[in-house]
Amino acid sequence: MKHNDFKVSYHQFDERPLSDSCWSVQAGPDGRIYIASCIEHTDGESATVVRYNEKTKGLDYLFDLDEVTGDLKDSGRATQCKIHYSFVPDPANDMLYCATHLSGPPKGEDSYNPWAAWHDPVRAFRGSYLASYDTKNDKIKDVELFIPKEGCRCLCLDRERQLLFALTYPRDHFIVYNLKTRKLQDFGRIGSVNSQCIFLGNNGMAYTFADTGQLVRYDIDKRKLQECPLFFPHEKCQNNWHGVLYDAVKDPFQNAIYAVPWKARPHLIRFWPDEGPLGRIEDLGQLTQASDTHFPISVNIGHVGGLVFGHDGFLYYVKSVWPDKKISIGKSKRQSPGLSAILCRMNPVTLRHEEICSLTGGDGPNYYVSRGARDIEGNLYFGKIMASPSGIYRVENKNKDIIQKNNEYLRFWG
Repeated sequence: MKHNDFKVSYHQFDERPLSDSCWSVQAGPDGRIYIASCIEHTDGESATVVRYNEKTKGLDYLFDLDEVTGDLKDSGRATQCKIHYSFVPDPANDMLYCATHLSGPPKGEDSYNPWAAWHDPVRAFRGSYLASYDTKNDKIKDVELFIPKEGCRCLCLDRERQLLFALTYPRDHFIVYNLKTRKLQDFGRIGSVNSQCIFLGNNGMAYTFADTGQLVRYDIDKRKLQECPLFFPHEKCQNNWHGVLYDAVKDPFQNAIYAVPWKARPHLIRFWPDEGPLGRIEDLGQLTQASDTHFPISVNIGHVGGLVFGHDGFLYYVKSVWPDKKISIGKSKRQSPGLSAILCRMNPVTLRHEEICSLTGGDGPNYYVSRGARDIEGNLYFGKIMASPSGIYRVENKNKDIIQKNNEYLRFWG
């Protein structure tokens, strides 16, 4: 590995100084990178859709979600504060869909509880809006109320059938939305902890994991949810609880999905949806470093995210690391000095892992990456969390070690 094959730059949301997270990073149908600048901890603010500008090597601020939805940030309601793993591209019509999520408090308040405000006619969140952005003509084509009273935790597109799959928050319902008929069908609650991702198999099924760690799929032919007797692998010191899906990416060379959970000590799996009647889960082992199993580790610190396939055929991901294997990792960043984010890659043929470089830059700590994306030129982008202002890491990938040349850069789930 040559370190000079990977050049890291950081791009902070300087025009949104109150931004505190970047949950969604996605390649649009045009091959450019779209980013969600989110403000979820400050009252009366709005998320902004941002795009990386290859010519200026900077960020273009495209539109604010409160303005395009008409649900203004100073309305007194919980705000349209973020897009949470809910960018999906549709190359057939040059569209990028984005759905909003909740957590930002109404103007003048410190926090927002969606359960407590559920029946509040003034303060309650109006609901998730679905915005359709025409990437060819650089304009909003359509905006509609998507999920009344709830936010959209994650979004997935079935291009062939023009269906959107989503998980709602706070009720954690699995929904299917028909883009042709504009009708939403609710298939009910799947748990108490939201999964962070829904992915598609080539068989037309939509998959996620419940908070019990159990695989759940939407059967496209029967139009019903099914609980499968398959569970996300974990360490011996853990049980299945909180085995919800965090991130997933399709292998461009075979019908397999690589995925990680939103769980401390996360394992990488390779899921084969076509093997047997329910599919097969292959456990590829723990990705973060070993630690004393007598002490808990925060899911926000012992973390892996940003799964993306490079133009070179490698699977890239970002893991958090800390200096002491026996350190007791709590929720406070002050308890865990030396945390950092390391870009890694895995050869999908040999399953060999390599550490590439650190991701650093901007204000605040650098250890938690949300999502990863790849542009049409092969450069990699990763969203930064736990900082204000937040931003994105850009990794110029000039790696010439080609495992299998990969031209695919679109991911059809957030």
